[in-house]
Amino acid sequence: MAKTEIANGTAIWHAMPSAEALVRLDASMAGLTSTTASKRSAKYGANRLPRAKPIRASALFIGQFRSPLIYLLLVASVIAMAMRDWVDAGFILGVLLLNAVIGTTQEAKAGSSADALHQMIQHIAHVRRDGTLTQISADAIVPGDIVELESGMQVPADIRLVESNVLTVDESLLTGEAAAVGKDSGATVASDAPTGDRSTLAHAGTTITSGRGVGVVVAIGKDTALGAVAGSLSAAPATASPLVLQMKRLSRQIAIGAVVVILMFGLALAWRGAPPQDIFLLAVALAVSAIPEGLPIAVTVALAAASWRMAQRHVIVRSLPAVEGLGACTIIATDKTGTLTLNRLSVEHVLLPDGRNLDAPAWRGIAADDAMTALARSGALGNEATETPDGAVGDAVDVALLAFAREIGIDVGKLREESQLLARQPYEPALKFAAALVRRAGCDVLHAKGAVETILPMCVDVPSGIAAEAIRLAAAGYRVLAVASGSASPDPAHPVKLTLRGLICLSDPVRSEVPAAIAACRDAGIGVRMVTGDHPATALAIARTLGIADREDQVATGAQIAALSGGDLRDRLATARVLARFEPAQKLALVQALQANGHLVAVTGDGVNDAPALKAAHIGVAMGKGGTDVARGVADLVLTDDNFASIVSGIGEGRTTYDNVRRIVIVLVSTGLSEVVMFAAALMLGLPMPLAAVQLLWLNVVTNGMQDVTLGFERGTGDSLKRPPRPPSQPLIDRTALMMIVPPALYMAATAIALFAWQLERGASVEAARNFVLFTTVLFQNAYVLGMRSERTALFRLPLFGNPWLLVGVGSALMLQLVVQYLPIAGSVLGTAPMEGADYLRAIAAAGGLLVVTEITKVFVSRQGKAREVSYAPLIHAELTA
Repeated sequence: MAKTEIANGTAIWHAMPSAEALVRLDASMAGLTSTTASKRSAKYGANRLPRAKPIRASALFIGQFRSPLIYLLLVASVIAMAMRDWVDAGFILGVLLLNAVIGTTQEAKAGSSADALHQMIQHIAHVRRDGTLTQISADAIVPGDIVELESGMQVPADIRLVESNVLTVDESLLTGEAAAVGKDSGATVASDAPTGDRSTLAHAGTTITSGRGVGVVVAIGKDTALGAVAGSLSAAPATASPLVLQMKRLSRQIAIGAVVVILMFGLALAWRGAPPQDIFLLAVALAVSAIPEGLPIAVTVALAAASWRMAQRHVIVRSLPAVEGLGACTIIATDKTGTLTLNRLSVEHVLLPDGRNLDAPAWRGIAADDAMTALARSGALGNEATETPDGAVGDAVDVALLAFAREIGIDVGKLREESQLLARQPYEPALKFAAALVRRAGCDVLHAKGAVETILPMCVDVPSGIAAEAIRLAAAGYRVLAVASGSASPDPAHPVKLTLRGLICLSDPVRSEVPAAIAACRDAGIGVRMVTGDHPATALAIARTLGIADREDQVATGAQIAALSGGDLRDRLATARVLARFEPAQKLALVQALQANGHLVAVTGDGVNDAPALKAAHIGVAMGKGGTDVARGVADLVLTDDNFASIVSGIGEGRTTYDNVRRIVIVLVSTGLSEVVMFAAALMLGLPMPLAAVQLLWLNVVTNGMQDVTLGFERGTGDSLKRPPRPPSQPLIDRTALMMIVPPALYMAATAIALFAWQLERGASVEAARNFVLFTTVLFQNAYVLGMRSERTALFRLPLFGNPWLLVGVGSALMLQLVVQYLPIAGSVLGTAPMEGADYLRAIAAAGGLLVVTEITKVFVSRQGKAREVSYAPLIHAELTA
């Protein structure tokens, strides 16, 4: 036995004669002995797929501290403890702990994709052992086992068929094709045949839809075709969502900026001869003021709010950052079967002998004429599907023919009761037809169906042009069958002198809502790529129906793409909107190539074959109803209604979420910048620090946190799907964001330091002056959050109660500050105390000035027009005009 071939899969089993496969595996049709099976089990292991180890909660918790901002705050807390400033140190560590707990909770999920793949091959198998047929766990199967297969079974391993009898297999989870595939143990298969064309192999995880077969196991576990998918799934890197990437970039920028500022001010103080304690106190204060401690919590709440809204639109969020990521995508690469289509064959068109071409809407709901009834009756009688309380079960073509008969008013159950099956020729791939001799009303009639080129020679008086019409219909993407009947031939194996009843055209129907959804994607500047295992002609026909493509040059096959690389590959993918005859590994390569082209890629799918691409994409979207556990396990989003149109709603919510997160970042960065500038001004003017470190933490985490987080509940202005996606390289803080950050920050800093100096000049103590600045800054936060409900629309133009949570947040922050002003225990920690009435009025006036500055800044920003959209126009134009 060629042991190395079994272990590493070098043998090309599908192209090898079955007799040679048995010899190479040292097997016989009597099956292995128990002793041999035990030895092979010890050598090759169990028939299982490897499981991914779940991430421990402790590892997730520790991971929350891997951020430059966290490092700076940890250093600040250590300095505070070294100086015995336990209040500041406790506050800082408390904030870090809260952030870590929230982050750990959100990320605590196990790798369920590997478990789902494992479950797909856990079942009972019928195996010949010691010369007898026995049932064993599929886990115990080894290479060389002889397995018997029959309708309804799930294939337990990759099996080289030795015998096959009308055997068809549903391989849609591997190939993406809805129609069952015929298997022929004696077929000649090319060594480079793709998975879907290997008719001599039954693959692990697929399902027998009809017939019987016997074969020898050639691969188990990770060495199967299913195992190859699992391997690519584990090898595929989990691509971070756009928001995660931008937040990491922003964190690094803020950390670098904070370190530079701290060093500059520290050196300045040292040059002026300040004692080390003062320098360290300033370092802690600057670290606390420069770092937006409340940002992780605010962003998490904003994403969670969007997640809830998306759930109302049938989109379940498994990874919070994916909420925003869907709105940022520039390309959706979608699997056809089960996503754009219903994943079931149906009769969509017929050609009658009198030349009439009829589409499905023409016969649904109206009485059929004699020609249509004869066609449907013949298809129903020459049929192997079985009626059950849950519907018809059997080959997808037979099930579709029964549904067609019912559509035109035939009582299929009564028709079968009135008929007696006398003889049958089952469908064989080599014969390309099936026939049944049926007795009904005292007459014996032979009903045949199959390939047009096979059935037409069996018929007499065939109308001219039928063969040419069949070619035309096939080019339109249909699977074309000819149906005929006659009483002159009693032998189903050799039908002759039949009468052609017509051509039946089947297809996997497009979901009715998908064309409108794709048009909406186009309006939003998002390209759609259809990825399928179908023939190019069939794929193009479906793409035309959907509005994805209309030219042959927009279709590329897997073989064509595999032959390209570098710039040629990128250029071809820029124009190819339909990718046909694609293998699972190529879908992964497609995603990676689109990402290399600068696109943010979302991938939709429902089968095992989609899982690696779902994981590698920026955003993976799985189907909830018809999807596999594998696809759902690696996806970021799950559509509970399996409706591609729900993606459009998700895109709108995603863009609104990004706008909300962006405004939260603007508010936090602006208020943090104002505090840094405030300290810089105090240092240059020789003033004491205007706020203590604990007061800065109170502002940044508590009062600001109660308000800015409510910006995440804004529902947008309704124009999110009327603009193109933002450039993938666009940072959260771009030019327009800086325009919204700097003027208000400078106003807050200048006003606060002026009021602080004025309070000291009038004889107030440093503590009293800080108390006044603290309250004024809270009012600054109130005014700025209200003004930042929109970056361009004036506050008075927005509905007052459009975001009631924001009003609650602003009011609660102000009330809480007033409470700590008058609460003695809070005063001992925060240095707060009641103020005189005139000071409250001065603080209110200062906040009103900030609101004016913010609104004036928004006017200038709105004059920028659509600068952000225009910056991405070339790529969007190229996508929409390709």
